[in-house]
Amino acid sequence: MSEHPQQRAGALILHGFTSTRESMRPVADAAAAAGYQVELPLLPGHGTQWQDLAATPAEALWEAVTDAYARLRADCDVVVPVGLSMGGALALWVAAQEKSAGVVVINPGLRLKPGTGRLARILWRAKPTVAAVAGDIAKPGVTEEAYEVTPLRAVVQLDRIFARARAALPILACAGTPVLLLRSPIDNVVGSGSAELLKRSVPQTQEAILRRSRHVAPLDHDAQLIGRRTTQFIESAVTAANRAR
Repeated sequence: MSEHPQQRAGALILHGFTSTRESMRPVADAAAAAGYQVELPLLPGHGTQWQDLAATPAEALWEAVTDAYARLRADCDVVVPVGLSMGGALALWVAAQEKSAGVVVINPGLRLKPGTGRLARILWRAKPTVAAVAGDIAKPGVTEEAYEVTPLRAVVQLDRIFARARAALPILACAGTPVLLLRSPIDNVVGSGSAELLKRSVPQTQEAILRRSRHVAPLDHDAQLIGRRTTQFIESAVTAANRAR
């Protein structure tokens, strides 16, 4: 009896809140170099001006992620979402929606600090922006391409994105979907609460510590480690999918 041919695999790479594709470019390059097809979308409201993000509803991001996943799925047998921060929340959500073979998250966000969402809903008309959340990088001389302010109206939508991602966690747990969590011990953006929630809610989560990096870890000291662990994880997802055929 002949073996099944190796399944084609793709990686859906998702950047974080107020940022751009460049924050995840090293991960995308590593996946492409390993022979995987890559989608690295610029998410709606990003890469232009903060006013555009302020006017972008969560639905636009969910639609963009679903469309990018579908483009990969048209050519690939296996698609693994990979996301940083807000992109991690979106990756978990789409992995649950699409029954992915696995998902990789880098310092994912799953909840805002207590009261932040409510304050954003109250204040955004009177105070359109607050300080930037970008640029938490330990490596000297490296900057993140991102907005210089954070639009509060967009924080309201971010709260919705996180809520939907939290709702996806039981789905991933029940399906036994493999999750790779790449986490920085020092993270001045999302802290440790989101990672702890993920590990508690999805017991099959594998964790790797990025000891030399902060929140924007793909641009930090551990960039090569992230690329290596991500491609190894995709390879294991493909192997598992082949065995299940």
